[in-house]
Amino acid sequence: MSVKDQKYIFELEKKFLRTDLPEIRPGYVVRVWTKVKEKDKERLSHFDGVVISVRGRGTGKTFTVRNIVGGVGVERIFPYYSPYIEKIEILRKIPVRRAKLYYLRYKKQSELFRE
Repeated sequence: MSVKDQKYIFELEKKFLRTDLPEIRPGYVVRVWTKVKEKDKERLSHFDGVVISVRGRGTGKTFTVRNIVGGVGVERIFPYYSPYIEKIEILRKIPVRRAKLYYLRYKKQSELFRE
């Protein structure tokens, strides 16, 4: 792919990028509000957890959020620029030294939020 093609793709993607969402990083504890459509109704639902990875760039950027629900680890992958994401709230910033926090899959929840 030539540089000219890359610039063209970047210009096309520019109109789909959102500026109303905060920049998130691994280690942030976030609450992601999403729109859920059920038949003809639409409601807001939230998912809380620790961001364990951010990958991609442009409109393909995604982030993975992990939480323990009922003693079971649950992970959701959200497209960052999805129109179904209403808002992202940053609840806490946990200092980390890794870009991918996959080791949290093997930790207990009590160990996660210890300071």
